Amino acid sequence: FDENFESYVEDMDLSFRARIHGYVSYYCADAIVYHHGSATTGSRYNPFKVKISARNNIYLIYKNMPKWMLIINAIFIILGILIKYIFFYKKGFSTYYLEGIKEAIATKNKLNKTEIKSHKNLLRIEWLMIKNTVKYIF
Repeated sequence: FDENFESYVEDMDLSFRARIHGYVSYYCADAIVYHHGSATTGSRYNPFKVKISARNNIYLIYKNMPKWMLIINAIFIILGILIKYIFFYKKGFSTYYLEGIKEAIATKNKLNKTEIKSHKNLLRIEWLMIKNTVKYIF
């Protein structure tokens, strides 16, 4: 695990990197996972969780997406940030959400960007994101 992904989004980072390197994850319907959500940080939404999750979501994008993927997905990334901002504004946590984004932008250069040996797997990831987004919307 990347130690920069403190507490949240580390599973997505690991999965994204695995996909980039050609690994596939599988769904196992019989698996049982015991997870105490927010056991460390307490409530479902709190300043720490909102800030760190926002920061780590930006880290995930910066670390794992090359420029061409950022360009293709820019509108969706921006819309996602705006939707989350509105959501957290209504919950009273918008300040912490913006703090997380600002921290990510200020500290992103400390991350080791994922080495891309072949863009073939990234094209597969992009296709899956497009296909699943269309499927979700319609």
